[in-house]
Amino acid sequence: MKNLRLLGLALLAVFAFTACEDENTAEEKEETYEIPLTYDFENVSYTGQTQRLDMMEELTAYMKTANNGAVLDAQVMLDMYANENNPFENAELNAADSKELENKTVESEINFYQGFIRDFAAATVEANGGEGSDGTAGVVTSNDGSKQYFFDINGFEHIQIIEKGLMGSCFYFQGVSIYLASGKMDVDNETIEDGKGTAMEHHWDEAFGYFGVPNDFPTTTDGARFWGKYANGRDALLGSNEAIMNAFIKGRAAISNKDLDTRDEQITIIRDEWEKVSAGTAVHYLNEAIAGFADDAIRNHTLSEAWAFINALRYNPNKKLSNAEVGEVLDELGDNFYTISTDNINAAKATLVEAYGFEDIQDQL
Repeated sequence: MKNLRLLGLALLAVFAFTACEDENTAEEKEETYEIPLTYDFENVSYTGQTQRLDMMEELTAYMKTANNGAVLDAQVMLDMYANENNPFENAELNAADSKELENKTVESEINFYQGFIRDFAAATVEANGGEGSDGTAGVVTSNDGSKQYFFDINGFEHIQIIEKGLMGSCFYFQGVSIYLASGKMDVDNETIEDGKGTAMEHHWDEAFGYFGVPNDFPTTTDGARFWGKYANGRDALLGSNEAIMNAFIKGRAAISNKDLDTRDEQITIIRDEWEKVSAGTAVHYLNEAIAGFADDAIRNHTLSEAWAFINALRYNPNKKLSNAEVGEVLDELGDNFYTISTDNINAAKATLVEAYGFEDIQDQL
C-alpha cells in the first residue's frame, strides 16, 4: 500500500500539446482530399507498439497463474517488464531488444511498478497457494465458486494494478501525451522513409498502435486489445469506437496533406474520447463493485480495476480532473478494499459522473 500511495501522489509531467506552425492558407483549407474508411495508408508502421502489447499479454498470462496458487518469480516479471534475459515464449519479442514496457512508462512511476512486482512475488511465496482474507495475502474465491483472484493483505489485486496500471502509464500516456504532443508532432513532414512515411506520419501511426485495434475497427472488433477492448466494451453507451477511429484516420490523412489545423482538431477528439473510455470504464467497475459488494472476490477484483482506470486519468494533457482531484477520488476508495463502504464507492463514482457528464448513463455503464 505504501507503493500505491506513492503512485497516487506522484506528480506527473505531461506534455501539453503546442500546435505546430500553421501550414494552412485559406486557399488550402478549401481543398479536399481523400479520407479512407479504414486505417489504410501507404508507409504505415507501428510494429513496436504491437510488440509491447504482446509483451503485456505474456506478462499478464504469467501473473494470472497466481490465481491458481502458483508462486511467482519476481525476476521473471521484471525481465518481462524490461525485456531482458529472453523472458518471452515468443522469440520475436526477445529479439526485439530495443522494445520494452519499462522505458515507455511514465518515468517517475517505473520504481513503483518494479516495487509492486517484487511485492507481488513475495506475497505469493508467503501465501504458498493459501487463502486470502483481510490482513492475509492469498487466493480468494467468489461466493458462487466460479472466480478466484490473488489479493494482497488489503484486498488489492496485483495483476489489475500492474496490467491496467501500465495500460494507463505506458500505452495511454505514450498515445495521448507523447506521440500526439509537440515533441513528436513538430517534426519533419516532407521526407518519406519507405515503410514508415514522414516522421510526423510515423509518430501518428505509433500513437494509433497503442490504441490496440484492427485497421478496420470498429467494423471488425475481433482482435481489439487493451484500450481497444475497453472502448468496445463501453461503446454502446459512450460511442467512442467510431469517434476515436475516425479521428485517427482523418488526422493521418490530414498530416499527409499538410492540413495541420484538421490534425490538431483530431488530436483533441482522440484525447477527449480516450479519456472518456477510461472514466467510463472506471464507473463501470465501481458499479460492479457495488453490485457484488457482499462478495470479497468480486468486490476487490472490480475495485482494483476501477482504481487503475481512475489513476490513468492523470496521463492526459487535456484531462478534466487535475492530478489532485484524481487523487481525491482514489482517496475515497481508501487503503483497504475489505473494509471499504458503499458510501465510499458511491462518492468516487459521483465525482466521475459529474466531471464526465455521465448522469444519464451512470447506472448503465
